[in-house]
Amino acid sequence: MSLLPDHITQPLERLNKVYFGDSGRTISISAGEMLVAQGQECPRLYLILEGALVAYREAETLQGSDLPTETVTRKHEVFRAGPGSYVCVQAFFSRTFHSSNDIVALEDTTLAYIDNTTEAVDEANYGSLEHQFIPVLMHELAARNIRMFSHATEKEEAQRLLQRAEMAATLGQLSAGIAHELNNAVGVITRRTEFVAEHMAEFLEEEDKINARLFRYGYEDTSFIAASELRTLARRYERELNMPQPAAKVLAHIIPDTKTLVKFGPDFVRHVKTNYKFWELGHDLRDMQVAAKHATGIVRAVKLLGGGNSTRQDGIDVRESVNDAMNLLTNKLKHITVETELAPCPTLTADLTELVQIWTNIINNAYDAMQQAGTPQPMLRIATSSHTAEGLQLLPTTYVRVSISNNGPAIPEEIQEKIFHPNFTTKKLGLDFGLGLGLSIVRRLVDSYNGTIELTSNDGETTFSINLPTTQINGKN
Repeated sequence: MSLLPDHITQPLERLNKVYFGDSGRTISISAGEMLVAQGQECPRLYLILEGALVAYREAETLQGSDLPTETVTRKHEVFRAGPGSYVCVQAFFSRTFHSSNDIVALEDTTLAYIDNTTEAVDEANYGSLEHQFIPVLMHELAARNIRMFSHATEKEEAQRLLQRAEMAATLGQLSAGIAHELNNAVGVITRRTEFVAEHMAEFLEEEDKINARLFRYGYEDTSFIAASELRTLARRYERELNMPQPAAKVLAHIIPDTKTLVKFGPDFVRHVKTNYKFWELGHDLRDMQVAAKHATGIVRAVKLLGGGNSTRQDGIDVRESVNDAMNLLTNKLKHITVETELAPCPTLTADLTELVQIWTNIINNAYDAMQQAGTPQPMLRIATSSHTAEGLQLLPTTYVRVSISNNGPAIPEEIQEKIFHPNFTTKKLGLDFGLGLGLSIVRRLVDSYNGTIELTSNDGETTFSINLPTTQINGKN
């Protein structure tokens, strides 16, 4: 059924019947065959009955261009046309009778035609041939404009995606180089911190046993005391033992209650009062080591995403890739509660970079969804496990499962499939806007491992479960 209004379709139907209904004025050309060449004489107006044509035009040489001459003339597509479309319209009605394009059959095509000897039928009622074909001209002009717009839109979108891919590739190369340099610097900090801590402990053991003990307590302190409890106890020590505030705070870290305080004795308390900085020195060195280790993890994750590893190798521990992803997103994850249940799993044949990409995209999407919805007490839970199920070729296959859950808003059932499509995003435009590529990358990577993605979502929890086979079949995971 035609989408054109009756006042256009009815004249076209009459013209096609009257002028193109003569079976003796039809031709057929095969796919790839040229109907008419650019500049060639063309005294006919064609109507496509079946098949499709494409028009190419040779670009004019730009004046002043110093580009080298090409051995093959470059031609550009002008338009494509299918059944019901007219070709050689400009040449016929301008009376130049020369084609401005190469017109080639995309497939086997049948055309009807009229030529410059054709006379107007019922001229008294409908006017001259040119007047009768005004609807044809308008229809063809509108159709070609629509086709050109669609083609230009597709070309613009392709260029945009190509530009984005080039930017990502450049950023990956830069990040890999920066990560390498940062890794060297962090490595120096790590080694030197260990050296200073080791020799400081040896020196203090020789000079003063209690100061050495304070240093060791600070260096080995891994306990967690709530800030409110720490402040309360420090104020009590400060008041009851007449200690300066920094010393009272150190003593609160070392001795968590007054009963234990008696066991340490007054000499130790006096040393803390005057030499508390030895504890702070040990604690600061420990913090430096922890920070260096943390920085190493972040740098390693950035280096991986920048192309640090590009092959699938045996013996990959999925928990390592999850930790790398969390290190990469540390700045975001510090704002939410993160729970992990990383159970030991069989190793995979995988590319660590690809695995990090999968977890990073899912975690990042979960975080953004919770932030956008203003989820109270946002929580993320990541768990690993393994199971056996029917895989390719109906063989029992061991799978590693990574489940990433969040308590953000539910994903409506009607868009649960769409979220994996390229360029589909639910994020609002802003400083951290969605490009709609994250989950499509996840699906592409999981598919390449012959894995599966399971999505469950309700008002209480949304969970993405990724199942990756541990074995390879025919060169694929």
